[in-house]
Amino acid sequence: MSQMTAAATARVHAQPRPSRARGAGAPVRPPLRVVHAAPAAVGHLWYAIALGGLIIGGLLVMLLLNMARAEGSFVLSDLRDEHASLHAEQVTLETELADLSSPSTLAANAEELGMTPSPSTAILRLSDHSLVGVAAMVQNGKTHTVDLPEAGSADEVQSAGE
Repeated sequence: MSQMTAAATARVHAQPRPSRARGAGAPVRPPLRVVHAAPAAVGHLWYAIALGGLIIGGLLVMLLLNMARAEGSFVLSDLRDEHASLHAEQVTLETELADLSSPSTLAANAEELGMTPSPSTAILRLSDHSLVGVAAMVQNGKTHTVDLPEAGSADEVQSAGE
Protein backbone atom coordinates (compact mmCIF):
# COMPACT_ATOMS: atom_id res chain seq x y z
CA MET A 1 0.00 0.00 0.00
CA SER A 2 1.17 3.40 -0.71
CA GLN A 3 1.58 6.08 1.76
CA MET A 4 -1.14 8.09 0.27
CA THR A 5 -3.66 5.32 0.58
CA ALA A 6 -2.70 4.68 4.17
CA ALA A 7 -3.08 8.35 5.03
CA ALA A 8 -6.49 8.51 3.41
CA THR A 9 -7.61 5.46 5.27
CA ALA A 10 -6.36 6.92 8.52
CA ARG A 11 -8.22 10.15 7.83
CA VAL A 12 -11.45 8.26 7.19
CA HIS A 13 -11.14 6.34 10.46
CA ALA A 14 -10.13 9.38 12.43
CA GLN A 15 -13.15 11.38 11.46
CA PRO A 16 -16.12 11.07 13.72
CA ARG A 17 -19.12 9.31 12.36
CA PRO A 18 -21.84 11.46 11.14
CA SER A 19 -24.65 11.46 13.71
CA ARG A 20 -28.21 10.87 12.78
CA ALA A 21 -30.28 13.87 12.42
CA ARG A 22 -32.27 14.42 15.56
CA GLY A 23 -35.43 16.30 15.28
CA ALA A 24 -37.24 18.15 17.96
CA GLY A 25 -39.45 15.12 18.86
CA ALA A 26 -36.73 12.48 18.92
CA PRO A 27 -36.19 10.89 22.35
CA VAL A 28 -32.89 11.45 24.05
CA ARG A 29 -31.11 8.27 25.05
CA PRO A 30 -29.67 8.03 28.54
CA PRO A 31 -25.98 7.45 28.69
CA LEU A 32 -24.82 3.86 28.93
CA ARG A 33 -23.66 2.56 32.30
CA VAL A 34 -22.30 -0.69 33.75
CA VAL A 35 -24.98 -3.00 35.19
CA HIS A 36 -24.06 -5.34 38.05
CA ALA A 37 -25.63 -8.78 38.66
CA ALA A 38 -29.22 -8.95 39.96
CA PRO A 39 -29.49 -8.90 43.77
CA ALA A 40 -30.36 -12.22 45.49
CA ALA A 41 -34.02 -12.52 46.58
CA VAL A 42 -34.18 -12.95 50.38
CA GLY A 43 -38.01 -13.20 50.71
CA HIS A 44 -38.27 -16.57 48.90
CA LEU A 45 -36.57 -18.46 51.72
CA TRP A 46 -39.27 -17.56 54.29
CA TYR A 47 -42.00 -18.36 51.80
CA ALA A 48 -40.51 -21.82 51.21
CA ILE A 49 -40.19 -22.46 54.97
CA ALA A 50 -43.80 -21.40 55.59
CA LEU A 51 -45.08 -23.54 52.73
CA GLY A 52 -43.10 -26.56 53.97
CA GLY A 53 -44.44 -26.01 57.50
CA LEU A 54 -48.03 -25.93 56.21
CA ILE A 55 -47.54 -29.15 54.27
CA ILE A 56 -45.95 -30.96 57.23
CA GLY A 57 -48.65 -29.62 59.59
CA GLY A 58 -51.40 -30.82 57.25
CA LEU A 59 -49.86 -34.26 57.03
CA LEU A 60 -49.61 -34.48 60.83
CA VAL A 61 -53.25 -33.47 61.24
CA MET A 62 -54.28 -36.13 58.71
CA LEU A 63 -52.20 -38.71 60.59
CA LEU A 64 -53.81 -37.82 63.93
CA LEU A 65 -57.33 -37.94 62.46
CA ASN A 66 -56.62 -41.32 60.88
CA MET A 67 -55.30 -42.66 64.20
CA ALA A 68 -58.41 -41.40 66.03
CA ARG A 69 -60.65 -43.05 63.44
CA ALA A 70 -58.75 -46.35 63.77
CA GLU A 71 -59.06 -46.21 67.57
CA GLY A 72 -62.79 -45.57 67.24
CA SER A 73 -63.03 -48.59 64.96
CA PHE A 74 -61.40 -50.80 67.59
CA VAL A 75 -63.72 -49.47 70.30
CA LEU A 76 -66.72 -50.10 68.06
CA SER A 77 -65.55 -53.65 67.40
CA ASP A 78 -65.16 -54.31 71.14
CA LEU A 79 -68.62 -52.91 71.84
CA ARG A 80 -70.16 -55.10 69.14
CA ASP A 81 -68.51 -58.18 70.66
CA GLU A 82 -69.77 -57.21 74.11
CA HIS A 83 -73.28 -56.63 72.72
CA ALA A 84 -73.27 -60.08 71.10
CA SER A 85 -72.20 -61.80 74.33
CA LEU A 86 -74.78 -59.87 76.40
CA HIS A 87 -77.50 -60.74 73.89
CA ALA A 88 -76.56 -64.44 74.11
CA GLU A 89 -76.67 -64.22 77.91
CA GLN A 90 -80.08 -62.52 77.76
CA VAL A 91 -81.47 -65.27 75.52
CA THR A 92 -80.08 -67.92 77.88
CA LEU A 93 -81.62 -66.24 80.93
CA GLU A 94 -85.00 -65.81 79.21
CA THR A 95 -85.01 -69.51 78.31
CA GLU A 96 -84.08 -70.45 81.87
CA LEU A 97 -86.86 -68.21 83.24
CA ALA A 98 -89.41 -69.77 80.88
CA ASP A 99 -88.36 -73.24 82.04
CA LEU A 100 -88.58 -72.28 85.73
CA SER A 101 -92.02 -70.71 85.37
CA SER A 102 -93.57 -73.57 83.40
CA PRO A 103 -96.47 -75.37 85.15
CA SER A 104 -94.63 -78.69 85.34
CA THR A 105 -91.58 -77.12 87.03
CA LEU A 106 -93.80 -75.17 89.44
CA ALA A 107 -95.71 -78.36 90.37
CA ALA A 108 -92.45 -80.26 90.96
CA ASN A 109 -91.09 -77.45 93.15
CA ALA A 110 -94.38 -77.31 95.11
CA GLU A 111 -94.21 -81.06 95.78
CA GLU A 112 -90.63 -80.67 97.06
CA LEU A 113 -91.93 -78.07 99.52
CA GLY A 114 -94.62 -80.48 100.76
CA MET A 115 -97.58 -78.87 98.99
CA THR A 116 -100.40 -80.93 97.54
CA PRO A 117 -102.49 -80.03 94.51
CA SER A 118 -105.98 -78.68 95.14
CA PRO A 119 -108.87 -80.76 93.78
CA SER A 120 -110.74 -77.61 92.72
CA THR A 121 -110.06 -73.95 92.32
CA ALA A 122 -111.96 -70.80 92.97
CA ILE A 123 -111.27 -67.60 91.09
CA LEU A 124 -111.97 -64.16 92.47
CA ARG A 125 -113.04 -61.86 89.66
CA LEU A 126 -111.86 -58.36 90.61
CA SER A 127 -114.01 -56.53 88.07
CA ASP A 128 -117.27 -57.35 89.90
CA HIS A 129 -115.87 -58.89 93.12
CA SER A 130 -117.54 -62.21 92.48
CA LEU A 131 -116.24 -65.70 93.27
CA VAL A 132 -116.33 -68.25 90.48
CA GLY A 133 -115.96 -71.95 91.36
CA VAL A 134 -115.68 -73.76 94.68
CA ALA A 135 -112.56 -73.47 96.78
CA ALA A 136 -111.27 -76.63 98.39
CA MET A 137 -108.19 -77.55 100.35
CA VAL A 138 -106.41 -80.74 101.21
CA GLN A 139 -105.22 -81.30 104.77
CA ASN A 140 -103.69 -84.58 105.92
CA GLY A 141 -104.96 -86.30 102.77
CA LYS A 142 -108.58 -85.17 103.35
CA THR A 143 -110.35 -82.67 101.10
CA HIS A 144 -112.24 -79.81 102.78
CA THR A 145 -114.53 -77.38 101.01
CA VAL A 146 -114.11 -73.76 101.97
CA ASP A 147 -117.38 -71.96 102.64
CA LEU A 148 -117.41 -68.38 101.46
CA PRO A 149 -120.31 -65.97 101.57
CA GLU A 150 -122.27 -65.64 98.37
CA ALA A 151 -122.53 -62.24 96.68
CA GLY A 152 -121.07 -60.10 99.43
CA SER A 153 -118.91 -57.07 99.59
CA ALA A 154 -115.16 -57.21 99.19
CA ASP A 155 -114.76 -56.75 102.96
CA GLU A 156 -116.78 -59.91 103.63
CA VAL A 157 -114.68 -61.89 101.13
CA GLN A 158 -111.48 -60.65 102.76
CA SER A 159 -112.65 -61.43 106.28
CA ALA A 160 -113.84 -64.89 105.26
CA GLY A 161 -110.46 -65.62 103.74
CA GLU A 162 -108.60 -64.64 106.89
